[in-house]
Amino acid sequence: MFSYILRRLGQSFIVLLLVMLITFSLPYFEVGGILAPAYAVLGTHANPHTVHLWGVQHGMFRPYFVRFWEYIDQVFIHFNLGHSYKQNLSVWAIISIYVPRTLWLALSSLVLTVLIALPLGIYQASKRNTTVDYVATGTAFVLYGIPAFLLGILMLQFFSFGWPHLPTSPPNGVAPWAMFTDPLGFILPVLTLTLLSIAFLSRFMRSAVLEVLVQDYVRSAIAKGCSRPRMLIHHAFRNALGPIVIILGLYFPGLLGGAVVIEAVFNYSGLGVQVVNAATISDVPTVLGVTLLVAILTLLGNLMADVALGIVNPRIRIQGSR
Repeated sequence: MFSYILRRLGQSFIVLLLVMLITFSLPYFEVGGILAPAYAVLGTHANPHTVHLWGVQHGMFRPYFVRFWEYIDQVFIHFNLGHSYKQNLSVWAIISIYVPRTLWLALSSLVLTVLIALPLGIYQASKRNTTVDYVATGTAFVLYGIPAFLLGILMLQFFSFGWPHLPTSPPNGVAPWAMFTDPLGFILPVLTLTLLSIAFLSRFMRSAVLEVLVQDYVRSAIAKGCSRPRMLIHHAFRNALGPIVIILGLYFPGLLGGAVVIEAVFNYSGLGVQVVNAATISDVPTVLGVTLLVAILTLLGNLMADVALGIVNPRIRIQGSR
C-alpha cells in the first residue's frame, strides 16, 4: 500500500508541475506580455522608459527558467500563489478569506449528496423499470440538464419570494462555520448544490449497481438463499463502490466550480465572487492563482480517490505494482 501511495504522489507531482508551467507561462501571451501589469500600476505615468524600469525592478527580464524556478520555490516553500499588482497584495492574502467559505459550502453539499444519492441509486437499481425508477430517473435528468444559475433563481423564486420564506443569501462577513451556528441563510445555496449533485451521482450509482447485479457471483448468492437487502448491501454496494470513489474524488473540484456560480446567484462572499471581481478588473495573477489552487485541490481529490480505491479494492494496488 505504501508503494502504491508513493506512485500516486509522484504522478500527482508531475501533473502539478505541468499545471504550474502553464499558469506561469500564460502571462507571457497577454497583451503587453509580462510587462502588462506595469501599465496597470503606473497608470498615466506609463511610458517605454518607466515600464522598462518597472520590469527591471521586478526582475521581469531575467531568464524564463530562472523565474520559473523561483515560482516553484514560492509555491512549494512559501505557498505564495503570486502577487496582484492591481490590488498590491499577495494572491493568497486576497483569496485566503474566501477559500474556507467556499470549501465549507462544497463539503456540506458533498456530504448531503453522498448520504442521499448513494441509497437512492441503490434503491433505483433494486426497483429497475418500475414507476419509482422512472420518476427518479426523469427527475435526475431534469436536474442534471438544468444550469446551476437557473436552478438557483428558481429556488429563490419559490422559497424566498413565496412561501415558505427563506433568506435570499447568507449573512455578509460571517465566519466560514456560520452555517452551523446560523444555518437558515445557507439552506438555499446548499440545497441547490446538493440537488445538482444528487442528480449526477445517483445516476452513476444506479448504473454501477445494475452492472454488479448481473454478475455470476450475485446470482450465485441469490441462488444460495441470500436475502435481497443483504445482497444489495454486502455484494452489490461494496463492489459498485470502486467507480463511485473515483467519481467523488474527481467531482469535488467540479463542485467548487458549481459553488462559484451558486455564490454569485445567492450573493455569498466566497471564492466565486472574488474570481468574478478579479476577472472584471483584469487581475490576471489572482485568476491564475485561483486556477492553480483549484488544480491542487483537484490533484488532492484524485489522490484521495486513488488511495480510497486501493483500500476498497486491493486488486487495484496489486495490479499497479506489476
